[in-house]
Amino acid sequence: MTEQPRRRRERERLVALSFCRADLLFELNIDRRIEYLLGATDVMLGKSANAMLGTNFLDVIHPDDQQLTTQLLDSASTKGRLDDVVVSLNGIKNTKIPVILSGYRVPDFDNHFFLALKVDSKRATFGKLDKLSKDQDSGLLEVKSFAQSAAQRVTSFINAGGTAQVSMVKLNHLDDLLTKVGASDKKKLLTAIGTILNTHSIGGNTASRVDDDSFSFIHSQDVDASEISNHLEKLAEKIHPDGKEVQAMSTTLDVDGAGMSEEQVTKALLYTLQSFCENESKIKQTSISEILDTLMTNTVENVSFIKEIIKKRDLDIHFMPIVHLKDGYVHHFEGLLRLRGDKSSESPFNYVRLAEEVNIICDLDMSVIKKTMDHIYAFQRKGFIPPIAVNLSGLSLSNELFMDQLHTILRNSPDIAGQLMFEITESAKISDLTTVNNLLQDIRKMGFEVCLDDFGSGAASFDYLNALDVDGVKFDGPVVKRAYASERGHDLLRAMSRMCHDLNIHTIAEMVEDKAMADHMKKSGIDFAQGWYFGKAVADPLVFKDKFDHSKR
Repeated sequence: MTEQPRRRRERERLVALSFCRADLLFELNIDRRIEYLLGATDVMLGKSANAMLGTNFLDVIHPDDQQLTTQLLDSASTKGRLDDVVVSLNGIKNTKIPVILSGYRVPDFDNHFFLALKVDSKRATFGKLDKLSKDQDSGLLEVKSFAQSAAQRVTSFINAGGTAQVSMVKLNHLDDLLTKVGASDKKKLLTAIGTILNTHSIGGNTASRVDDDSFSFIHSQDVDASEISNHLEKLAEKIHPDGKEVQAMSTTLDVDGAGMSEEQVTKALLYTLQSFCENESKIKQTSISEILDTLMTNTVENVSFIKEIIKKRDLDIHFMPIVHLKDGYVHHFEGLLRLRGDKSSESPFNYVRLAEEVNIICDLDMSVIKKTMDHIYAFQRKGFIPPIAVNLSGLSLSNELFMDQLHTILRNSPDIAGQLMFEITESAKISDLTTVNNLLQDIRKMGFEVCLDDFGSGAASFDYLNALDVDGVKFDGPVVKRAYASERGHDLLRAMSRMCHDLNIHTIAEMVEDKAMADHMKKSGIDFAQGWYFGKAVADPLVFKDKFDHSKR
């Protein structure tokens, strides 16, 4: 074989080996224009390879990831290589194709970049756009979407040689300011805050509104979070004279995510944002890896804690009144889990979620039910008390052993039929709705009412309503707030309420905070409501006895 055919053969072998790792191969010149490429460009991008020669490589990237890709290549220019970073190509008809991109800059080839791109089939359906939830006022990502998006982007940034950080900013007195300005100025201020944080974030759109006055964003170490905070304070001053009262407090952590999976980074970020909000912006850790270590340690300790309270039934139940909107009497209470001892001031929400994750929620739910039944028997000896509703996880409802045990307990307790109720939470999706519905009907026949919790918060609500015969639905807090804030929200809530009434299902609104909201819910056709306007959860429900319906004694 002559020298020229031999070289051609070796080149073909190298190309074949490259395609073991990639779907597309690119060579970019110093201006990041396409010098050479191979692969199924017609199928993936709708263009031939020849037509793409000399064009800007960013034209291949989906618009959502163009700024991110620029940052990744800038960072890799110093390090010299990119190791498995994730971006999305701009496919046919603007479809988003997630790919894993690797490559390196080769000094012997005029510092050209050689890139290998492989479709990441595990990340998303081919060609399907990811849907991220955003805060309507600021345009920033909601917390869960932020954590997932940030974890992906910050991992890619680190793999490209960059140094990433996450900053959290709390704007004290922002909530007060937003009540003083008009709707237009409120939108203007929050949009401006969102624009600043997004502009300085990795990828240009990786920032979040954590709660009413707290925000977060991931960024390179070159971004000074204190300068961003000063800029946000000046925005508040410009919008209203009282804006000078707004003071920014920021905390910045290193995202040293090398060796951590995206799932681990996501969990660490969620824990960080929660800690920032709950602990008055004070975080002891300095990096995400320290946060993850803390999270793992806390998980082990908290699982042990949950198992201990289940074993000893060492928990409290507090009672929140649910009031008849027309007549004003307490129709029933929601029995809420409360922790004891050093954890008595903590919200049990995260412990319930953890119990679901480690598959001990059935035992926790049963402990709450038995504890509530103890209270009902004790209250019966003191006189009349309205029924008490307890939450049931979808996981518990789908557990055959749990449901068998629950049926046995209820059959042996006919004297509290009508006094104990159940609320089905959507924290865990029910897979076999038909089977669960049959079990619920047995419970209802014994005299124990069943209600759907968190109704209207997602499409699954209507699946539940269609498949499960229930006595009531409780509308989710955000649904109630939207109904109060806008005419469209009001019309939607009224339509859903009318639909429930047509099905002989009573309706409850949660998070009703004042008389105006209560009156609005009544006009929307809602039967009952709960919220701080009617009373917070208390250890002794008899403090509300003057609001009991005495005709039912």
